[in-house]
Amino acid sequence: MIHRFLAAAGLAGILSAPALAADLAVEVQGIRSGDGRLFVAVHSPETREAFPAGAGMVAALQQSARVGTIRFVLRDLPPGRYAVAAFHDENGNGDLDTNLLGIPSEGTGFANDPPSSFGPPDFESAAVSVGDAPAAALMSLSYPAKDGS
Repeated sequence: MIHRFLAAAGLAGILSAPALAADLAVEVQGIRSGDGRLFVAVHSPETREAFPAGAGMVAALQQSARVGTIRFVLRDLPPGRYAVAAFHDENGNGDLDTNLLGIPSEGTGFANDPPSSFGPPDFESAAVSVGDAPAAALMSLSYPAKDGS
């Protein structure tokens, strides 16, 4: 999954050469451990039905996890609305692990910290606007209970 995640993001960067572009700074708070890697992805509004699946991803970054807060800067995004998602691959297996019901068993987060009772938020709830000046998004990771419930 990580290889597809990064390949899609890299390909999106190669194929798009916007005339106007801006950076999007994403701050991910509440990281509970330094295990594994943290991934952040930006999703296109054209594929909002697929959010947060990889199909709509236009940019992605990753880095080693650390307790607390990590800041990412996604560069040269064309102006528009983008949904932002993150996950903490604590066990380092390259996937967002889920339980038998498909509920993530690792930390996840979305821009604007939208409420989420049953499944991920919709595109618009996790969207931020990027113009011709730098933009910012903030999110806190949510983790399942350690016992898996």
